[in-house]
Parts: sequence; structure tokens; C-alpha cells
Amino acid sequence: MKNLKPLVSVIIPIYNVEKYLQECLESVANQTYNNLEIILINDGSFDGSQIIAEKYIEKDKRFHLVNQDCQGVSYARNKGLDLAQGSYIMFLDSDDKIALDTVENLLLPINGKHRIFSMAKYSTRDTLKDNHAEAQVISVKGKMIDRIKAVQTSGYPSFSPWGKLYSQDVFKTLRFPNLSIHEDTSIILPVIDNVDEIVLINQSLWYYRQVKSSLTNIKISEKNDDIFEKNKLQINFAKGKHPEILNYVYMLCMNENDFVMSKCLKDKSDLSQKLFQRCFEQNREFSEKIQQRRFLYRSPSVYRVIMPLMDKVLKSDVIRGVVKKFLT
Repeated sequence: MKNLKPLVSVIIPIYNVEKYLQECLESVANQTYNNLEIILINDGSFDGSQIIAEKYIEKDKRFHLVNQDCQGVSYARNKGLDLAQGSYIMFLDSDDKIALDTVENLLLPINGKHRIFSMAKYSTRDTLKDNHAEAQVISVKGKMIDRIKAVQTSGYPSFSPWGKLYSQDVFKTLRFPNLSIHEDTSIILPVIDNVDEIVLINQSLWYYRQVKSSLTNIKISEKNDDIFEKNKLQINFAKGKHPEILNYVYMLCMNENDFVMSKCLKDKSDLSQKLFQRCFEQNREFSEKIQQRRFLYRSPSVYRVIMPLMDKVLKSDVIRGVVKKFLT
């Protein structure tokens, strides 16, 4: 029998976000759908984040706090998954916030279903509405490649774990890999493989805050080498379970390598130049495998001229969406 009010587990990793944490937690505490367990994983914060989290534990029994010693966001999310008792699971970054009817809107079209997740649009501006009219809902089933492309629909959070509500069976045996960055994109293909249906909700329910510590803003470091492990995981998954998507996965890896290389061109440190060379060589190898974009990777000097121009063009959301469809 369908449970009309299933428990939803909201997993929130926390690390030094005292500036934004209260706003984040308030947006969850005041949800129109209130049958929640809110699992806070404090990953060794040394600012006031823990104090803020403890205040919510004291005043709202739905909140639970776990403190750990700087083990990273993957470990934090996995700890949350181990503790979660809900029939549905949602991840929320502690510097973001959600509209007050987010859980309600994400749950409505998937309630009572298994092997499914819903996803909503997001905004990088703090202009969320708290009451949404009935949203247009699109259901995508069928081939693996169709489900991947659905997740990449423009305006949605793509391969990020946030912005989605998952039936708990999606993560029954699945956990995030131990990577400092790119841990989210490393797991997205198995996540999509674990569902039969993806539901897109045509409402902006998520405020994605672009802060200095986000992947798009941090400087190049040794952590960026994780992209090669991420690429390896994605390619091995495709080879082992879905060889029909292998060329598409190579293209996805090339796109992410391009993103890293664009950061390297701006950073210009010795470490960046070494990382640039590794990414460039890997993209040249991948382009030969799929017989696409080979002209771009014939010469690093040509690439260094072309990519900054493309980067300026792609700052337009509309153009970026069109190009993304063309490149993948």
C-alpha cells in the first residue's frame, strides 16, 4: 500500500559554512512537507558551524548531528546514507538553500515508486519562490543514453547529487568514491543505471550559491588529479555494463578535461601546466578513439588560442546549452 507520508532523509555535509548554514537549515526546517529526518554531518568545521547545527538539534527532533574529523564530502555523504532511515533521500549542500515546497514538489510525482529519482531546476540567484503552481512534469524512461541526456537537460543540476530526490533503493549498495573532487560525477552513471525512470520538474526549487570554495572557483591543486580517477571510473563502468554509451562517456570525459584545462590556462602555475598537459594528452587519445574533435587536440598551442575564445562565448547560458548539445 502506498505510504502517503513517507519519511524523507535529507543529508547535509557541513564544513566551515557558518555564514550560510542557518539560512540553509531554515529552508529545510520550514518545508511544507514535514515528515523529514535531517542528517547533519559536520566534517571537522573549525568555525561556528557546529554551534549553529547544535541549536537545531536542541529545538527540532528531526535534526541529527554527527561530528567527524575532516574526512571529506564523500565520506560525509556516505555516513549520511548509512544512517538514513527514509524511503526517499535528498542531498543538500550546506551553503545552498531550497524553496519551502521543494520536498513536496519532488516527492509528489514519485511517491510510492522504486528505482526512480526526481529533479528540479536551480538558480544561481537568490530569487526562489516559496509557493509554486502545479509544475510541468516530464517522465523519462527507456535506454541508458536517453536517461543520461535527460539528466543533462539545460537548467537542471546535471550530474550533481543535489537537486534530486531519490528512492532509497538507488543507494542500497552504492556509495560515493573516496575522491576530494569529482566524486559526484564519478557516481552519476551507476545512479542512472539504478533507476528505471527519471522525473524532471519544471520549477526552480534550488538556490545554488556560487562561493569561493566551489569547484568552479578554487585554485588548481593536487586534488585536481582526481579527474583522471573519475574518468577511469566512468569509462570502466561503460565498458563493463553499457558499452553502447562508451563513445558518449569519452565525450563527457573530454568535456570535463576541457573545463580543467581552461582553469589551468588562467592559473598558469607549474602545477597547472603539468595538469594541462596530462588532460590535453588524454583528450587527444579520446578524440582518436571516437574520431571527433581531433583538430582541437593536434597542437597545445592551437588549443591555447581557441579555448579562451570559446570560454568567452560559453559564458552565455543559451549558447552554452546549444554547444553542450552539439558536443555531446
